[in-house]
Amino acid sequence: MSIASKPLDILKKGLSKFKTTTKARKDELNAKLARKETISSFDEQWLDSVANTVDEQRVLDALEAASDYERGVGRLDENGKAIVRKLREWAGDLAKVAGNKRKRMCFVWTLYTREKACN
Repeated sequence: MSIASKPLDILKKGLSKFKTTTKARKDELNAKLARKETISSFDEQWLDSVANTVDEQRVLDALEAASDYERGVGRLDENGKAIVRKLREWAGDLAKVAGNKRKRMCFVWTLYTREKACN
């Protein structure tokens, strides 16, 4: 393997943690839709944006195909680089952010998962 596996493994861990965290809610909403039940517009938007990990998987695929991890990250657009940061945060690889930014991150995480993740 020519790419450094550790950084890529961290990103995969982040995506896996996120999928595990959102799985129950995603399964519940998809089951309602399969039964032709209606869901709220908020839940519909959540499924289409937050629970949709196509972009994250696309970034992982691009980095796996790169000959060098750092070069692969350098070739990503700003959205791709933001996804890398997000995956690292989900994996617990980035230092905790203090102050208001941390509170905002906790709020956003709570919106994503409907779980209280921060104290």
